[in-house]
Amino acid sequence: MPIYIYWGDDDYLIERSINLLRDTVVHPEWQIFNFSRYQFGEDNFRAARNDILTPPMGEGGRLVLLSNLGEFKAIDETKIEQLSRTLVNIPDSNHLLLTSKSKLDNRLKFTKLISQYAQVKEFSLIPAWDTQKLTNRVKEVSRELSISISDEAANLLAVSVGNNTRLLFNELEKLSLVAVDSEVEVYLMKSLVSIATTNTLQLAKAICVKDVSTATQVFTTLLSQNEPIVKIVATLTTSFRTWLIVKAMVAEGVLDNYTIATAAGVGNPNRVYYLKQEISAISINRLKQVLYQLLELEILAKLGGTESLFTSHIISLCTA
Repeated sequence: MPIYIYWGDDDYLIERSINLLRDTVVHPEWQIFNFSRYQFGEDNFRAARNDILTPPMGEGGRLVLLSNLGEFKAIDETKIEQLSRTLVNIPDSNHLLLTSKSKLDNRLKFTKLISQYAQVKEFSLIPAWDTQKLTNRVKEVSRELSISISDEAANLLAVSVGNNTRLLFNELEKLSLVAVDSEVEVYLMKSLVSIATTNTLQLAKAICVKDVSTATQVFTTLLSQNEPIVKIVATLTTSFRTWLIVKAMVAEGVLDNYTIATAAGVGNPNRVYYLKQEISAISINRLKQVLYQLLELEILAKLGGTESLFTSHIISLCTA
Protein backbone atom coordinates (compact mmCIF):
# COMPACT_ATOMS: atom_id res chain seq x y z
CA MET A 1 0.00 0.00 0.00
CA PRO A 2 2.37 2.73 -1.16
CA ILE A 3 1.46 6.13 0.35
CA TYR A 4 3.15 9.43 -0.54
CA ILE A 5 3.09 12.99 0.75
CA TYR A 6 4.31 15.71 -1.63
CA TRP A 7 4.58 19.14 -0.04
CA GLY A 8 6.04 22.51 -1.02
CA ASP A 9 5.33 25.67 -3.02
CA ASP A 10 6.84 24.52 -6.32
CA ASP A 11 3.50 23.79 -7.99
CA TYR A 12 4.99 22.82 -11.34
CA LEU A 13 7.41 20.29 -9.88
CA ILE A 14 4.68 18.75 -7.75
CA GLU A 15 2.35 18.48 -10.75
CA ARG A 16 5.12 16.95 -12.84
CA SER A 17 5.87 14.40 -10.11
CA ILE A 18 2.17 13.56 -9.83
CA ASN A 19 2.03 12.85 -13.56
CA LEU A 20 5.17 10.71 -13.41
CA LEU A 21 3.74 8.67 -10.53
CA ARG A 22 0.39 8.30 -12.33
CA ASP A 23 2.08 7.09 -15.51
CA THR A 24 4.12 4.60 -13.48
CA VAL A 25 1.24 3.20 -11.43
CA VAL A 26 -1.79 3.40 -13.71
CA HIS A 27 -2.08 1.66 -17.08
CA PRO A 28 -2.63 4.35 -19.77
CA GLU A 29 -5.72 2.63 -21.14
CA TRP A 30 -7.35 2.42 -17.71
CA GLN A 31 -6.58 5.89 -16.31
CA ILE A 32 -10.17 7.09 -16.54
CA PHE A 33 -11.16 4.30 -14.12
CA ASN A 34 -8.07 3.97 -11.94
CA PHE A 35 -6.90 7.55 -11.38
CA SER A 36 -9.04 9.81 -9.19
CA ARG A 37 -8.23 13.29 -7.97
CA TYR A 38 -9.91 15.15 -5.12
CA GLN A 39 -9.53 18.44 -3.28
CA PHE A 40 -9.19 17.82 0.44
CA GLY A 41 -12.58 18.39 2.10
CA GLU A 42 -15.42 16.76 4.01
CA ASP A 43 -17.18 14.95 1.16
CA ASN A 44 -14.03 14.30 -0.84
CA PHE A 45 -12.33 12.74 2.18
CA ARG A 46 -15.06 10.08 2.26
CA ALA A 47 -14.96 9.54 -1.51
CA ALA A 48 -11.17 9.21 -1.53
CA ARG A 49 -11.32 6.58 1.24
CA ASN A 50 -13.82 4.56 -0.76
CA ASP A 51 -11.68 4.80 -3.91
CA ILE A 52 -8.43 3.75 -2.26
CA LEU A 53 -10.08 0.59 -0.89
CA THR A 54 -11.43 -0.37 -4.35
CA PRO A 55 -9.24 -2.74 -6.41
CA PRO A 56 -8.22 -1.37 -9.81
CA MET A 57 -10.18 -2.22 -12.94
CA GLY A 58 -8.41 -3.92 -15.82
CA GLU A 59 -4.61 -3.71 -15.97
CA GLY A 60 -2.21 -1.78 -13.77
CA GLY A 61 -2.78 -0.22 -10.36
CA ARG A 62 -4.93 2.51 -8.88
CA LEU A 63 -3.80 6.00 -7.80
CA VAL A 64 -5.90 8.27 -5.57
CA LEU A 65 -4.78 11.89 -5.18
CA LEU A 66 -6.01 14.04 -2.30
CA SER A 67 -4.63 17.55 -2.82
CA ASN A 68 -4.32 20.71 -0.69
CA LEU A 69 -4.09 18.70 2.50
CA GLY A 70 -2.97 21.70 4.55
CA GLU A 71 -6.20 23.58 3.72
CA PHE A 72 -8.39 21.05 5.53
CA LYS A 73 -8.09 21.73 9.26
CA ALA A 74 -11.09 19.85 10.62
CA ILE A 75 -9.52 16.39 10.85
CA ASP A 76 -11.32 15.19 13.97
CA GLU A 77 -10.91 11.98 15.98
CA THR A 78 -13.60 10.21 13.96
CA LYS A 79 -11.81 10.85 10.67
CA ILE A 80 -8.49 9.82 12.17
CA GLU A 81 -10.02 6.51 13.28
CA GLN A 82 -11.54 6.02 9.83
CA LEU A 83 -8.23 6.76 8.15
CA SER A 84 -6.39 4.43 10.52
CA ARG A 85 -8.67 1.53 9.50
CA THR A 86 -8.35 2.51 5.85
CA LEU A 87 -4.54 2.62 5.76
CA VAL A 88 -4.09 -0.96 6.96
CA ASN A 89 -6.61 -2.28 4.43
CA ILE A 90 -5.39 -0.58 1.24
CA PRO A 91 -4.75 -3.21 -1.48
CA ASP A 92 -1.12 -3.57 -2.54
CA SER A 93 -2.10 -2.49 -6.06
CA ASN A 94 -3.39 0.87 -4.84
CA HIS A 95 -1.39 4.05 -4.21
CA LEU A 96 -2.47 7.05 -2.12
CA LEU A 97 -0.93 10.48 -2.76
CA LEU A 98 -1.46 13.51 -0.51
CA THR A 99 -0.23 16.99 -1.41
CA SER A 100 0.15 20.14 0.67
CA LYS A 101 1.47 23.65 0.13
CA SER A 102 3.16 23.61 3.53
CA LYS A 103 4.87 21.02 5.67
CA LEU A 104 2.43 19.07 7.82
CA ASP A 105 2.40 19.85 11.53
CA ASN A 106 4.16 16.94 13.22
CA ARG A 107 2.32 17.66 16.47
CA LEU A 108 -1.06 16.67 15.03
CA LYS A 109 -2.43 13.15 15.46
CA PHE A 110 -3.30 13.02 11.78
CA THR A 111 0.30 13.77 10.78
CA LYS A 112 1.70 11.22 13.23
CA LEU A 113 -0.64 8.58 11.81
CA ILE A 114 -0.04 9.20 8.12
CA SER A 115 3.72 9.58 8.62
CA GLN A 116 3.93 5.97 9.83
CA TYR A 117 3.08 4.81 6.32
CA ALA A 118 3.99 7.62 3.92
CA GLN A 119 7.06 8.48 1.90
CA VAL A 120 7.51 12.26 2.22
CA LYS A 121 9.07 14.39 -0.53
CA GLU A 122 9.64 18.14 -0.43
CA PHE A 123 9.17 20.35 -3.51
CA SER A 124 10.00 23.87 -2.33
CA LEU A 125 11.04 26.74 -4.56
CA ILE A 126 14.69 27.70 -4.35
CA PRO A 127 15.15 31.33 -3.21
CA ALA A 128 15.73 33.58 -6.22
CA TRP A 129 18.91 34.95 -4.64
CA ASP A 130 20.59 31.55 -4.21
CA THR A 131 22.34 31.35 -7.56
CA GLN A 132 24.41 28.30 -6.62
CA LYS A 133 21.38 26.19 -5.74
CA LEU A 134 19.58 27.39 -8.87
CA THR A 135 22.59 26.36 -10.96
CA ASN A 136 22.63 22.96 -9.25
CA ARG A 137 18.93 22.59 -10.06
CA VAL A 138 19.68 23.32 -13.74
CA LYS A 139 22.28 20.55 -13.72
CA GLU A 140 19.91 18.12 -11.97
CA VAL A 141 17.14 18.71 -14.49
CA SER A 142 19.66 18.48 -17.35
CA ARG A 143 20.71 15.04 -16.15
CA GLU A 144 17.06 14.02 -15.79
CA LEU A 145 16.48 15.02 -19.42
CA SER A 146 19.79 13.43 -20.52
CA ILE A 147 21.26 16.79 -21.56
CA SER A 148 24.93 17.64 -21.21
CA ILE A 149 25.45 21.30 -20.29
CA SER A 150 28.59 23.28 -19.51
CA ASP A 151 29.01 24.99 -16.13
CA GLU A 152 28.94 28.44 -17.73
CA ALA A 153 25.76 27.68 -19.68
CA ALA A 154 24.11 26.19 -16.57
CA ASN A 155 24.90 29.32 -14.56
CA LEU A 156 23.58 31.61 -17.30
CA LEU A 157 20.36 29.61 -17.59
CA ALA A 158 19.92 29.69 -13.80
CA VAL A 159 20.17 33.48 -13.83
CA SER A 160 17.77 33.61 -16.78
CA VAL A 161 14.93 31.52 -15.39
CA GLY A 162 15.44 32.14 -11.67
CA ASN A 163 13.27 29.78 -9.61
CA ASN A 164 10.64 29.37 -12.33
CA THR A 165 10.75 25.57 -12.60
CA ARG A 166 8.23 25.39 -15.44
CA LEU A 167 10.33 27.77 -17.53
CA LEU A 168 13.48 25.80 -16.69
CA PHE A 169 12.01 22.55 -18.00
CA ASN A 170 10.59 24.28 -21.08
CA GLU A 171 13.94 25.81 -22.03
CA LEU A 172 15.91 22.63 -21.40
CA GLU A 173 13.43 20.53 -23.37
CA LYS A 174 13.82 22.99 -26.24
CA LEU A 175 17.60 22.73 -26.03
CA SER A 176 17.41 18.92 -25.97
CA LEU A 177 15.96 18.94 -29.49
CA VAL A 178 19.13 20.42 -30.97
CA ALA A 179 21.86 19.41 -28.52
CA VAL A 180 21.90 15.77 -29.56
CA ASP A 181 25.13 14.00 -28.51
CA SER A 182 26.74 17.36 -27.77
CA GLU A 183 27.19 19.64 -24.79
CA VAL A 184 25.09 22.78 -24.49
CA GLU A 185 27.44 25.75 -24.53
CA VAL A 186 26.67 29.41 -23.85
CA TYR A 187 26.56 30.38 -27.54
CA LEU A 188 23.93 27.71 -28.29
CA MET A 189 21.80 28.63 -25.31
CA LYS A 190 21.86 32.32 -26.19
CA SER A 191 20.72 31.54 -29.72
CA LEU A 192 17.75 29.44 -28.57
CA VAL A 193 16.68 30.76 -25.18
CA SER A 194 14.52 33.79 -25.86
CA ILE A 195 14.10 34.97 -22.29
CA ALA A 196 16.15 37.90 -21.05
CA THR A 197 18.78 37.25 -18.40
CA THR A 198 17.42 39.92 -16.10
CA ASN A 199 15.36 40.20 -12.95
CA THR A 200 14.59 42.84 -10.37
CA LEU A 201 17.22 41.54 -7.95
CA GLN A 202 19.85 42.26 -10.62
CA LEU A 203 18.45 45.77 -10.89
CA ALA A 204 18.77 46.24 -7.12
CA LYS A 205 22.39 45.09 -7.20
CA ALA A 206 23.18 47.41 -10.11
CA ILE A 207 21.70 50.37 -8.22
CA CYS A 208 23.61 49.33 -5.12
CA VAL A 209 26.99 49.52 -6.91
CA LYS A 210 25.99 52.64 -8.90
CA ASP A 211 26.17 50.85 -12.25
CA VAL A 212 23.97 53.21 -14.28
CA SER A 213 24.44 51.39 -17.58
CA THR A 214 23.44 47.97 -16.25
CA ALA A 215 20.60 49.39 -14.14
CA THR A 216 18.95 51.20 -17.06
CA GLN A 217 19.43 48.21 -19.36
CA VAL A 218 17.91 45.79 -16.84
CA PHE A 219 15.06 48.19 -16.06
CA THR A 220 14.22 48.64 -19.75
CA THR A 221 14.23 44.88 -20.25
CA LEU A 222 11.93 44.33 -17.29
CA LEU A 223 9.43 46.81 -18.69
CA SER A 224 9.63 45.15 -22.11
CA GLN A 225 8.73 41.87 -20.39
CA ASN A 226 5.59 43.60 -19.03
CA GLU A 227 6.85 43.53 -15.46
CA PRO A 228 4.58 45.96 -13.54
CA ILE A 229 6.44 49.06 -12.36
CA VAL A 230 4.73 48.83 -8.95
CA LYS A 231 6.02 45.28 -8.53
CA ILE A 232 9.55 46.35 -9.53
CA VAL A 233 9.52 49.16 -6.97
CA ALA A 234 8.16 46.84 -4.26
CA THR A 235 10.97 44.34 -4.84
CA LEU A 236 13.59 47.10 -4.85
CA THR A 237 12.20 48.49 -1.60
CA THR A 238 12.28 45.08 0.05
CA SER A 239 15.88 44.52 -1.07
CA PHE A 240 17.15 47.88 0.15
CA ARG A 241 15.23 47.67 3.42
CA THR A 242 16.81 44.27 4.08
CA TRP A 243 20.26 45.62 3.22
CA LEU A 244 19.74 48.59 5.55
CA ILE A 245 18.78 46.40 8.51
CA VAL A 246 21.74 44.09 7.94
CA LYS A 247 24.14 47.03 7.53
CA ALA A 248 22.84 48.74 10.67
CA MET A 249 23.13 45.61 12.79
CA VAL A 250 26.65 44.89 11.56
CA ALA A 251 27.57 48.50 12.36
CA GLU A 252 26.26 47.96 15.90
CA GLY A 253 28.56 44.97 16.31
CA VAL A 254 26.00 42.19 15.92
CA LEU A 255 27.80 39.13 14.53
CA ASP A 256 25.28 36.32 14.90
CA ASN A 257 23.67 35.58 11.53
CA TYR A 258 20.54 34.12 13.13
CA THR A 259 19.93 37.32 15.09
CA ILE A 260 20.46 39.44 11.97
CA ALA A 261 18.24 37.18 9.86
CA THR A 262 15.41 37.42 12.40
CA ALA A 263 15.60 41.22 12.53
CA ALA A 264 15.79 41.54 8.73
CA GLY A 265 12.99 39.06 8.06
CA VAL A 266 15.33 36.72 6.19
CA GLY A 267 14.10 33.14 6.28
CA ASN A 268 17.48 31.49 5.75
CA PRO A 269 20.27 32.71 8.08
CA ASN A 270 22.85 31.44 5.58
CA ARG A 271 21.74 34.22 3.24
CA VAL A 272 23.08 36.84 5.66
CA TYR A 273 26.65 36.02 4.59
CA TYR A 274 25.82 36.97 0.99
CA LEU A 275 23.92 40.08 2.09
CA LYS A 276 26.98 41.30 3.99
CA GLN A 277 29.10 40.88 0.87
CA GLU A 278 26.59 42.79 -1.26
CA ILE A 279 26.60 45.86 1.01
CA SER A 280 30.24 45.88 2.04
CA ALA A 281 30.96 49.05 0.02
CA ILE A 282 27.72 50.97 0.59
CA SER A 283 27.02 53.32 3.51
CA ILE A 284 24.01 53.38 5.80
CA ASN A 285 23.23 56.94 4.72
CA ARG A 286 23.09 55.95 1.05
CA LEU A 287 20.81 53.02 1.82
CA LYS A 288 18.47 55.41 3.64
CA GLN A 289 18.58 57.88 0.74
CA VAL A 290 17.75 55.18 -1.81
CA LEU A 291 14.78 54.03 0.29
CA TYR A 292 13.50 57.61 0.46
CA GLN A 293 13.77 57.96 -3.32
CA LEU A 294 12.06 54.59 -3.82
CA LEU A 295 9.12 55.93 -1.83
CA GLU A 296 8.89 58.83 -4.28
CA LEU A 297 9.11 56.40 -7.21
CA GLU A 298 6.34 54.26 -5.69
CA ILE A 299 4.05 57.30 -5.46
CA LEU A 300 4.86 58.19 -9.08
CA ALA A 301 4.22 54.61 -10.21
CA LYS A 302 0.78 54.58 -8.56
CA LEU A 303 -0.13 57.96 -10.04
CA GLY A 304 1.09 56.98 -13.50
CA GLY A 305 4.09 58.09 -15.49
CA THR A 306 6.11 57.54 -18.64
CA GLU A 307 8.91 55.04 -19.16
CA SER A 308 11.41 57.86 -19.65
CA LEU A 309 10.41 59.42 -16.33
CA PHE A 310 10.75 56.10 -14.52
CA THR A 311 14.16 55.57 -16.14
CA SER A 312 15.27 59.00 -14.93
CA HIS A 313 14.41 57.93 -11.39
CA ILE A 314 16.43 54.73 -11.79
CA ILE A 315 19.44 56.81 -12.89
CA SER A 316 18.88 59.08 -9.90
CA LEU A 317 18.87 56.04 -7.60
CA CYS A 318 22.26 55.00 -8.97
CA THR A 319 23.73 58.41 -8.22
CA ALA A 320 22.17 58.81 -4.76
